[in-house]
Amino acid sequence: MASGQHRGTWGGCSYHLCWHRVPLATGMSQAALLVIGLFALLTMDAAIAHAPFEGVGSFYGGLLHPLFVPTHVLAVVGTGLLMGRQAPRWRWFPPASYVAGLAVGFAAMVSAYAPQSAGAVLLAAAAASGALVALARPLPEILGCALALTTGLALALDSPPGGISVREANVILIGTFCGATILLLGVVALTIMLCREWQRIGVRILGSWIAASAIMGLTLRLTR
Repeated sequence: MASGQHRGTWGGCSYHLCWHRVPLATGMSQAALLVIGLFALLTMDAAIAHAPFEGVGSFYGGLLHPLFVPTHVLAVVGTGLLMGRQAPRWRWFPPASYVAGLAVGFAAMVSAYAPQSAGAVLLAAAAASGALVALARPLPEILGCALALTTGLALALDSPPGGISVREANVILIGTFCGATILLLGVVALTIMLCREWQRIGVRILGSWIAASAIMGLTLRLTR
């Protein structure tokens, strides 16, 4: 009986350990695949960043633009997650700083100013935001304003429309401004709704993935 009980207990421990190992290994594999996938998208970023959207108008093409550029998605989602996790300590100043950065950047774009380093700055901001989301510590609001302003400014400067008339370019920029603003506010609102403990852990994991992907993308840009 003792031997049988020992074997049953040992078997229970074995099954218990395996039960935890399998989901852990699966989760790590999924995380690795996601990071690799994001990295692959970042390698194509330069090719698809300014590709036109066939079959839609200029405004709607600009509106969809932030959703189809991996660098922009990483930066905006990372910034939105950070704002959502810091609510209600952070008020409306960081989102307002982001919108102000977009406005200044697009105004500079209209003046034909488009620096080549905007994409690298955007990736650096995404890495910082993702890392702070993963850290999950209370942060000063001024830091959120600085990151939001940098993200908005760099995103705008990294969104130059090309090969079209001035009027059409302006319509595209207005659409991109609206799309980038809606995307950020949507991520912030969704993050605030994720208040369960496991959901918060998921947000932190997503932040770490964003940081890792942005760092790899930034490294790729700097080594070209």
